[in-house]
Amino acid sequence: MQMLQNLPWYGYVLLAIGIISYAYKYFKTAKEGHDEADLKKVKFKSSEGSTLTREQQFAIALYTPIAEWWGADTNTLTFLNQKSANRYLKRWRIDTKEGYWDLTEYFMKDGRRWYYNFIYNMINTLPEEDWEKVMKDYFGDNERAFNYLKVLTSNKALNELKQNGLFTFDNEMDMGIAGYDAAILVGQARKAYTTGIITEEEAFKVIKFARELAIHHFSSWEEFGKSFILGFAFDQQHRERSYREEIYHLYKQVSENPVSPWNTINWPS
Repeated sequence: MQMLQNLPWYGYVLLAIGIISYAYKYFKTAKEGHDEADLKKVKFKSSEGSTLTREQQFAIALYTPIAEWWGADTNTLTFLNQKSANRYLKRWRIDTKEGYWDLTEYFMKDGRRWYYNFIYNMINTLPEEDWEKVMKDYFGDNERAFNYLKVLTSNKALNELKQNGLFTFDNEMDMGIAGYDAAILVGQARKAYTTGIITEEEAFKVIKFARELAIHHFSSWEEFGKSFILGFAFDQQHRERSYREEIYHLYKQVSENPVSPWNTINWPS
């Protein structure tokens, strides 16, 4: 203490800089450790009391990679427990009946495919100098639309998928992201039913729509899966890279594991 009292003024400055530097390195290291991906192993939990038909199980399976992240059953409408489901719905701001149906009707009608399809086609058919005007005319000042444009033109999502061995060719982007919209509809319906926001009948109506959306656009789990993970990569660019890495890891297991619903439930002919 006596030594500190005898320091010249610049000594206190150097000491303060040292403390701040140490604190920055400490919290940066702690944050980096926190942001490391938690690479889980798939479990494909199932309930012995499931009463779902094969058709319903197929539709439920559309959400499998994210359901595995949560640790939910693969063969029930109920999603974990009410507390966990409500936490998800609050994050999406759809924890009321009105909020749920507003977003659900959007995903049924347009979804994220509204952004992706238009912008992807624009980039491939129009000169770059026209993009800003075309975007403004179609989307106005929609922030998500311009974020999608940025991700598409930078190839950020595509490069992530290539680095994780999920995509090989650029033309796999042609698959679109309807698979992601279908999966999200299923997941949100399960959670809204679990929290009591919608009835079982309402949940299955939404899930049936998601099933038909997927079947209309794809002819196999492989096609659907690529569309799902492409949409996920785009829509979750605002999240930590570690979270996306976790879902990429689970998606690969869901695609390859022989006991996965994607490999035990046939794609409808």
